Amino acid sequence: MSRIVVLGANGFIGKHLVRRLASDPANSICAFDRFPEYAAGKADAFHDLENVEITQGNFLNKADLSEALSGADYVFHMISTTNPAVSASDPYIDIDTNVRGSIMLFELCVQYGVKRVIFPSSGGTVYGDTTIESINEDVTPQPISPYGIGKLTIEHYLRYFERVHGLDYIVFRIANPYGPGQNVHGRQGVIPIFLNAVIENKPITIYGDGSMVRDYVYIGDLVEMINGIYDKPHRYNTYNIGSANGVSVNEIVSSIELSIGRKVHTESRPTPPTYVSRSILNMRRLGEEFGLRAEMTIQDGVARTWESLQRHNRSSSADV
Repeated sequence: MSRIVVLGANGFIGKHLVRRLASDPANSICAFDRFPEYAAGKADAFHDLENVEITQGNFLNKADLSEALSGADYVFHMISTTNPAVSASDPYIDIDTNVRGSIMLFELCVQYGVKRVIFPSSGGTVYGDTTIESINEDVTPQPISPYGIGKLTIEHYLRYFERVHGLDYIVFRIANPYGPGQNVHGRQGVIPIFLNAVIENKPITIYGDGSMVRDYVYIGDLVEMINGIYDKPHRYNTYNIGSANGVSVNEIVSSIELSIGRKVHTESRPTPPTYVSRSILNMRRLGEEFGLRAEMTIQDGVARTWESLQRHNRSSSADV
């Protein structure tokens, strides 16, 4: 049996990942996060999973981390204390929390003999603004935002800990994940944010002319690919995870209109200087080594996300 610690288990990716890992009864999962709703006595997201243990803790508290890491085989470092907007407004936050906290985490992983650390980096920000049509892992990262710089710095520290302490690791440079359960009121994830604007009868805000292109990966595809790799022998330390397809903001709007059956209202704002105009991840390395690839089309993924959001709203209304 493998003991797996998922730090950030209450986040969007974390929740889906815990459920996927727990589907294997040979895994024992420690789901680590602040879990404020759990502290309030509300039902947690994993109440139906016998092999998942809820651990409330603070990522920046060494004692909390130590308790969670004792006996761990695999550690998923899914925690980020910032998002791109927060990092841009105060770059010191990434250094003081994410970078310093990650170094403390890696030291503890060495201390407790963890077999492997898995770190989800940002494929959308680490590479920076590039004219390369399909970005592979050999492209030199040139992030232009504090958020991307912070992610790349943590990658470098993982390389250091492997070289000096023999700590095995895998970095997943993930495209833009989306799907059911994503925070519709957050500052990341244009698809759920756009869909929620539709529900609230508000205009969809588009930066620039809508031609900005991103690689969007459906959450189900993402966790399937992570689950198929994390404990396997690996040829490389870094892998892109995305759909390998570029989708513009305007195309997302069109997919939403097809899903809801009507036109939507939009408004335009200037594009922030730290935004990347185009980012499509090359998935050849992952595909050739592990035979994995994304299956969900953007249209089907948007439709499923919309249906899930509608069900959630109906359920919330019924509880009132």
